[in-house]
Amino acid sequence: DEGDKKTVKVGLAFDIGGRGDQSFNDSAAAGLDRAKQSLNVQTEEIDAKADEPDADKESRLRLLANRGYNPVIGVGFAYTNPINKVAKEFPNVKFLVVDADQCKVEGANVMGACFAEEQGSFLVGAAAALKSKSGKIGFIGGVNTPLIQKFQAGYEAGAKAAKPDIEILPAKYLTQPPNFDGFRNPALGQEAAQGQLDA
Repeated sequence: DEGDKKTVKVGLAFDIGGRGDQSFNDSAAAGLDRAKQSLNVQTEEIDAKADEPDADKESRLRLLANRGYNPVIGVGFAYTNPINKVAKEFPNVKFLVVDADQCKVEGANVMGACFAEEQGSFLVGAAAALKSKSGKIGFIGGVNTPLIQKFQAGYEAGAKAAKPDIEILPAKYLTQPPNFDGFRNPALGQEAAQGQLDA
């Protein structure tokens, strides 16, 4: 039927945490839901597993592409290399990496949704410095990656710009790669925050 030929099929591959993470996966899910509602597109979403290898991400992307989804979207910088690889196998499928690692995407059919993380963090740092009653603030990052270091740099620069004499406690990262638990373990965040509050 003529209508079926025009149906756009959007495939979404989540990063760890998936739908319900109250963070960037949920932002992607909200966009997918809105597209499904207002644009009448067909969608499929697949979750990631904790500590999975890139090969699992590649399989997920291939599965969506083989099922006729176009575009195929990978949520999170961890999809950068898998999408760069899999996109070569499906030249007629468009791929998007949300938060592409340093925006390094390859191929005519690949795009990166890249953000100036440090700019938003600059504003957060300025707000923190201006609201602080003690004159001390802190930064906690989930995992010590270049992406999260950009958040830290913007935060600290914004704090110093708003209040040059603000004291910034040494930054605390919850985990080091290849351990990505810091992105999904609220208890680690609570412990780190309590440590900074005590300081």
